[in-house]
Amino acid sequence: MPSSPPLKILHLVGDHEDAGGVLSVIRNLDSVSCDEGWEHVVWVNHAYQESRKPALKYRYSRSVLAESTRHLALVRQAVPASSELVALCKEEHFDIIHAHSRGTLLVALLFAWRTKRSVIYTNHNYARGTKLYQWSAKMPRMHTVVLTANMARHYGLQIGTDRVNQISACYSDTYLKRPLAARRDLSGVKGKIKLIGVGSVIGWKKWDLVVDAIRRLSPEIQQRIEFNIWGPTLQLPEAITFAEQLKKSIESHRLGAVVRLRGSTSHVIDELCESDYFVLPSTNEPCSVALMEALALGLPVIVSDSGGNVDIVKAGCGLKFSADDPDSLKSTLEQAINEPSVFCAPEEIRQSVRERSASRVFELYRALYHDINSSS
Repeated sequence: MPSSPPLKILHLVGDHEDAGGVLSVIRNLDSVSCDEGWEHVVWVNHAYQESRKPALKYRYSRSVLAESTRHLALVRQAVPASSELVALCKEEHFDIIHAHSRGTLLVALLFAWRTKRSVIYTNHNYARGTKLYQWSAKMPRMHTVVLTANMARHYGLQIGTDRVNQISACYSDTYLKRPLAARRDLSGVKGKIKLIGVGSVIGWKKWDLVVDAIRRLSPEIQQRIEFNIWGPTLQLPEAITFAEQLKKSIESHRLGAVVRLRGSTSHVIDELCESDYFVLPSTNEPCSVALMEALALGLPVIVSDSGGNVDIVKAGCGLKFSADDPDSLKSTLEQAINEPSVFCAPEEIRQSVRERSASRVFELYRALYHDINSSS
C-alpha cells in the first residue's frame, strides 16, 4: 500500500532532444513511483525527439527553451511559454509544477505569479552568475532544491531555510541489484587497464582534457591503458565541432589505440563492469548520474575536485584531480595505475552512494511534494 496519496507531477524541462541528465533522473523517479500510481509528465519543446527508453509522458510547448547562450532569448521565451503553461494547467490538472532548467525557472516564476500557485525549481547547474538563483529562492511560492551541499555553498543558499532543500539527483535502483564490478589485480594485468567515460561528446564534458593528460604520460604507461568514451555526439553545431576536433587531437598525438570514441550503448552496465576505473573530467558537474552509477557498481573513480564530485566521491572511493589541470589529471592517472590499493573494496564504494538511489531520493521528493500540495 502506498504511504501517501499519489500525485501528478509536471516536470518543466524544455529540451528539444533527449540527452539524458535531467530526463534520466525523471525516468528513475518514475520507475520507483509508477506502481504506487504516481504520474510524471515532462514538458518539452515541440521539436523534442525521444531517443532513450523507457518512454516518458510528454506535453509540448512551441515557445519554451531549456537553455540558451543568449540570456535575452531566455527572457523573451518566458512570457509566451508561461501563457502556454497556464493554458495547459487549465485543461489538465497537475498537483505539482516542478521546473528543472534555467529557461523553465523563468517560466515557473511567471506561472507562480500569475496563478498564485507554489512551484519547485531543482537547480541542475553551476552558473557563473548567482544573483538570479539567490533572488528566485526568496520569491513567494518558490521552493528551491539544490543537489549537494557544495551547490548550496556555490549559490550562497542556506539549506533548510527560505524554502531551500537539498535532494540529490539519482540513479536507477537496477544498479544496486547487479553484481559488483570485479576488482582486478592491476599489478599482474597483462592486457589493457581499462578506463571508461560515459557522457555526451560535447565541449563542457572535457574529454579533450583526458587526451591532453594521457599524451603527457610516459610511453610505457600509455601502452598499458585503454580509454573508452561511451556517449553520443549531440546534434548541435558546437558538439559536432568539438567531436571533430577531439578526433583530430587523438590522431595528431597518435593515441588512436588508446582513446576510443565508442558512441552510444544500451549496455552501459556491462561496459562499466568490464572497466577498471571510471573517469569524469568535466568541471563543476552538478551531480553526475553516470558517476553515481559507476560507484553503485563498486567501480573506483577519477574526477575533478569540483561541483557535486566534492560531496559524492567519499575517501577511498576515488581520486580527485585539480579541475582543468591536465598535469594534475596525469599525476592522478599514474597514482591510480601504480597504487590501486588506495581504493576501498567494491561493496564499500557501493554503500557510499546508496542514499542517492532512485527509491531513496523519491522518498525525499514525496515528502516535499506533499508538503507543497497540502499547503497550496
